[in-house]
Amino acid sequence: MKIVLIVVGVIVLLLAVGFIFATMGLSEIKNMAINEVDLSKISDGVYTGTFQKARWTHNVEVTVKDHKITEIKNTNELPEGNKKLVDGAIEKILQKQSVDIDAVSGATVSTKAFQKAVEDALEEGRKK
Repeated sequence: MKIVLIVVGVIVLLLAVGFIFATMGLSEIKNMAINEVDLSKISDGVYTGTFQKARWTHNVEVTVKDHKITEIKNTNELPEGNKKLVDGAIEKILQKQSVDIDAVSGATVSTKAFQKAVEDALEEGRKK
């Protein structure tokens, strides 16, 4: 009986730690503002951007030509589900020519994390 209680206690502890890890940074990212970047102030070039908060990490390369975003590459490995999400976000950003896009339904935080990486890259281009 004592062993069963210890095992149950360990399982509950592991579940609690997993829950805390899974939700860490969630509300902070969800509430982050996406800042519009004026593409007319960005020179032609390839710019790198990064966003990292808790379990969300994105590294991107953004190509700008004639003040238009022509290509966005995700440069870190992603699970298959996240790859589809990122591909969808890339398509929306390229179509709208803006990082301020509607989030993928059910993946608001993941979409925002990706948007912030693209925003970071474009901010690098504005500084040049």
